[in-house]
Amino acid sequence: MVWGAFSLHHRTPLFHVQGNLTGLRYRDEILRPLAVPTLQQMGPQAVHQDDNARPHRVRVVNDFLQQSGVNRMEWPACSPDLNPIENLWDELDRKVRSNLPPPRVVQHLYQMLQAEWQALPQRIFTTLVNSMGTRSVECQNSQGGYTHY
Repeated sequence: MVWGAFSLHHRTPLFHVQGNLTGLRYRDEILRPLAVPTLQQMGPQAVHQDDNARPHRVRVVNDFLQQSGVNRMEWPACSPDLNPIENLWDELDRKVRSNLPPPRVVQHLYQMLQAEWQALPQRIFTTLVNSMGTRSVECQNSQGGYTHY
């Protein structure tokens, strides 16, 4: 299963995307070269998950995913409790902030992000994926309200 913009088996960081992410950039820099080929390698059972950020839901992206035969998970708007990628970004943020001295230029930040991403243990990814059932139950039980995730 592909979570956000990376695959559990092909952890390609996407920190090279600079500036504003538009639907065209999302399609051309993330979906076309990374997400769709990974999904196709995984076979017809693979499901793509993104959030409802505007670049993810514009017509050019929707049309591209449909033409590429990508199965897409429907995702409720504003649901960070369900979205494990938020936990992953938080972990990466903590790792980068723990580096001293902090990065002073974008290139140093880029290198630090790359290194910390590669150093994330596989157990973090596995734990997040395995938590989806519990996350869904908690979200349903709280009627879409706060969960401990």
